[in-house]
Amino acid sequence: MATPPDPGASSFAEVPMPVLCPAQTRGRLQQAGIDSVHSFSSAGFVDRNRMGFGALRVLAEECIAAGTALPPQRRANMQVLTWVRCGVLAWSDGTASGEVPGGCVQLLDAGHGIEQVERNPSAEHPVDLVRLWLQPAVLNTAPRRLEGWFDGTARDGRWQTLAAGDGDAGDTTDGALPLRLDAQVSVARVRPGEGLAVGVRPGRRVWLQVLYGDVEIGEQALEAGDALAWDREDDPHATIIASQQPAELLRVELPG
Repeated sequence: MATPPDPGASSFAEVPMPVLCPAQTRGRLQQAGIDSVHSFSSAGFVDRNRMGFGALRVLAEECIAAGTALPPQRRANMQVLTWVRCGVLAWSDGTASGEVPGGCVQLLDAGHGIEQVERNPSAEHPVDLVRLWLQPAVLNTAPRRLEGWFDGTARDGRWQTLAAGDGDAGDTTDGALPLRLDAQVSVARVRPGEGLAVGVRPGRRVWLQVLYGDVEIGEQALEAGDALAWDREDDPHATIIASQQPAELLRVELPG
């Protein structure tokens, strides 16, 4: 996957919020055992109107077939969060190697640069994962790699923080991974009829994506893959209501 373009003005910045980003507007790439959908321009998907959202440069859902290895990839000055939802993802970077099992999140803080290889070590089962790239507030630091396991039941009816940075009031008691950015990445599950506040604070950006299920936020109905984006809007009453089936959502809060 190629390094995304340098950040420019957000394509969402001058549009009334929240903005609906339908699932069908994402880019889908299928290549050599990898099936992925991308919310923003990356790899072979280019949409000049979708070049990222603030410090969030990549958001992709990927399925890696059994036995598939990704080509070597070099990263620099990017924080890569990889949430393995099922299966096992193996990695090596020349100095260390390991595996990330389902339910775990890995933070690769690439710093001044690191090259790695990832693969699905299973001969039978695919790997499903969610991948985010976040631009750090500090550049050219020493690379680091951290991992954490997150109990899925802890996100039932509430936000579970996967990663949070300096200055963020995120719930780090759940073992949230530390970001070099004033941001928060969290997930939640809601049951039909259950409500959950989005939590949009003044001067902040929020990207909310439905991973599965269907929900309503105000008068807006959302299905799997749909997203809403708030860009420095004060919307304290935005509430998620699950509709006909349980839903899981990803929330990324970013500096304004």
